[in-house]
Amino acid sequence: MKKKRIAFIVNGGIGGGFGLEGNRWFIELCEEVAKEYDLVVFSLVNVVDRFEPKGYNLIGVPFEGYTSILIRFNWLSAKVIYQHFLNKFHLIHAFWAFPSGTLAMLVGKLLGLKTILTFAGGEVTNIPSISYGQFRYERVKKIIKFTSKNVDVLIAPSNYQARKIRDAVLFKRLEVIPFGIDLKKFPVIEKPLHSPYQFIYVGDINKVKDLPTLIRTFTIICHKVEARLAIMGLDTLNGEIQAMVRKLNLTDKITFHGRQLNSELTFFLRKAHVLLHTSLSDAQIVAVNEALASGVAVCGTRVGLIDDLEDKITIAVPVGDADWLAEKVLTLLENQARYKELIEKGVDWSKENDLIAQSRKYSQVYQSLIGN
Repeated sequence: MKKKRIAFIVNGGIGGGFGLEGNRWFIELCEEVAKEYDLVVFSLVNVVDRFEPKGYNLIGVPFEGYTSILIRFNWLSAKVIYQHFLNKFHLIHAFWAFPSGTLAMLVGKLLGLKTILTFAGGEVTNIPSISYGQFRYERVKKIIKFTSKNVDVLIAPSNYQARKIRDAVLFKRLEVIPFGIDLKKFPVIEKPLHSPYQFIYVGDINKVKDLPTLIRTFTIICHKVEARLAIMGLDTLNGEIQAMVRKLNLTDKITFHGRQLNSELTFFLRKAHVLLHTSLSDAQIVAVNEALASGVAVCGTRVGLIDDLEDKITIAVPVGDADWLAEKVLTLLENQARYKELIEKGVDWSKENDLIAQSRKYSQVYQSLIGN
């Protein structure tokens, strides 16, 4: 039977980036969805020639990143319409509300297609202190509200994000479907819980991830127990966090590994006891999926999946509370039975919410809109 044809529209994160990996979770999702659907992915950024999509077609704008968003928006809209008239799409699914979600909504209305929008980041967030979130711009905020009201389905990757969406926009239908990972790439590694305890942070070094709280938390911990912290991610703060570590005389306990390929991440997770994540805001945190799947305990602030799974699978505290987080982590390290319980429940959750499960849930949403 001929596959139904679906268009994905994204702001970027595919067809380039560090090691051509882009947003790995999204690329793997495309590959999985393409097993069931005839998938065409449209990107608002340029796609490098060396990138080879597996099982789907990928179309990026032919412009560099500095090109006006309006030019890229119009060019890609025309491309989606052209591809539809060559071979009709059954629906359009966008990731990130603006501009890709708005593009999908407008083109969908023009072509009479059902539209889905996954909120994948800071679309309904406004943190003035660090100038973060699309809701800090009044014009963009109005566009996101208009887009949300006019698509057929909104998808949030966590209940945390869903609550923010409910508070911020009107919508017709809202589903919660976490991003999944390929479990084959993150095997469970059992390790004894003893000092020196190995901590890990995976994510860029930027304002929203609030690395100062992470460092303060770890400082308290390593004054009580022997511990090491490995930090992996792109530094966007020009060495600010490294300077903080030097000032605290923790250079022998905290190591900065820079940005790592996903293929290298398993090496670090294999040795880790605890993932620390102290972000101010996060829609999901795919690093949490990866840690849980690998048998690593997850402790952090109440954002994304850490908030969703608090007490059942994760250890969580309010944003910015380094003292309480350190206290909770130290208590966990003293309780082998509780630590083992969290690890086992985390592995089970990962199996129930992996890449295949995400693709299956997406397909159920698609079928509810377009039928068999």
